[in-house]
Amino acid sequence: MKLTIRRGGGLAGMVTQTELDAQTLPKPAAQDFAGAVARAHLASQPAVQPTAPPARNWPDALLYDISLEETGPPVSVRYTDETLPENVRKLVAWVDGRPERVESIEP
Repeated sequence: MKLTIRRGGGLAGMVTQTELDAQTLPKPAAQDFAGAVARAHLASQPAVQPTAPPARNWPDALLYDISLEETGPPVSVRYTDETLPENVRKLVAWVDGRPERVESIEP
């Protein structure tokens, strides 16, 4: 299982990408990762598209593109800071706290 989180926007307009692959995790952490993904219900989340320009309501809002690769076809969802569900926000925070994550900044 591999999760990719692309974040873009904000005042700086930077785009960052964070990846976490379950194969890089120790077994207990991989089980926690699977649980966090399951609790996020990504496959059943509506792929919410931002309905209003982020600048109108929240000038430094980020846009989140989240992709999950498992055994089936990849699942992709998109949210803004305003539309990011709490269960998905917790998954993002969990991934951000893992030292095994791989981060990059896009030009």
